[in-house]
Amino acid sequence: MAEHSAHGDHSRAALARRIQLLQDFAEVIRGEPFSYAELVGALRLRDLSLRPSEWSQLVGGVSGDLPPGEVFAGLAGVFGVPASFLLEGGPLPPALEAMAGPILTLRANRIREIADRHLLDLAPNVLDDVIAALAPLAGLRP
Repeated sequence: MAEHSAHGDHSRAALARRIQLLQDFAEVIRGEPFSYAELVGALRLRDLSLRPSEWSQLVGGVSGDLPPGEVFAGLAGVFGVPASFLLEGGPLPPALEAMAGPILTLRANRIREIADRHLLDLAPNVLDDVIAALAPLAGLRP
C-alpha cells in the first residue's frame, strides 16, 4: 500500500484533522458518536474493510501504510463527502460547511467539559481564561 499523493495538504496530521472533522460531523448529525464498529459495518456493506490499526493510524495522524484508495472512497461515501476532500483537503464540502456552527459548539463543549473537570476545583477563574484564550482558534480547519 503506497502513500497516496495529492495536490492539497496530504500530510498525516491534515488527514487526521479531516477524519476527526468527519467524526464530529457525524456526531452532530446523529446526536451520538459514530463508533469504529459502525464504520466497519458501513464499509463492509461496500465490500471494504479497515483494520483497527489502520483506523488508529488515520485518526491519530501517525505513520504507517495508508489503506488502499478504495477504502478512502468508501470512508468518504460513509460520511457523504467527496473522496478528494479526504485525500487532498481544500474547502469544506457544503454539508460540513452548513454544520460548521454545531460542530464548533460540540468541540467547544468538549473543551469546557475537560477544563471544568480539571481546573474548576483548583482555580475557578482559570476556566474562563482558558475558554477566552481558545476563542480565536474556533474556526474549522479541514
